[in-house]
Amino acid sequence: MVWFLDTLNATLEQAQQAITRTLAKSRFWQQHGSDPLSAEQIKVLNRLLDGGENGFLQGISASQYQKVAKVSKATATRHLADLLEKGCIEKLPGGGRNTRYQIKMIR
Repeated sequence: MVWFLDTLNATLEQAQQAITRTLAKSRFWQQHGSDPLSAEQIKVLNRLLDGGENGFLQGISASQYQKVAKVSKATATRHLADLLEKGCIEKLPGGGRNTRYQIKMIR
């Protein structure tokens, strides 16, 4: 009986986390859905919003953006600056070559 309740509790917690991520992603796209974004920017934003195994839990760097979006380093930097200006992402503490960005969530 204890095993069953522990399993049920773990399953409910996973479901709650999935629902929370889905709602956060929906709120983000409600706010930024009308922003003019490139296909590459949308792809990277969705990866950041999804988190988990295919996401970037510690944010994304310009070089990671470059690899995911299949763009040049200069284009990756421009895209990130544009997303920062539009309020889609925010810089994480640190800087220089280690600058990382994360989704700017609505509070």
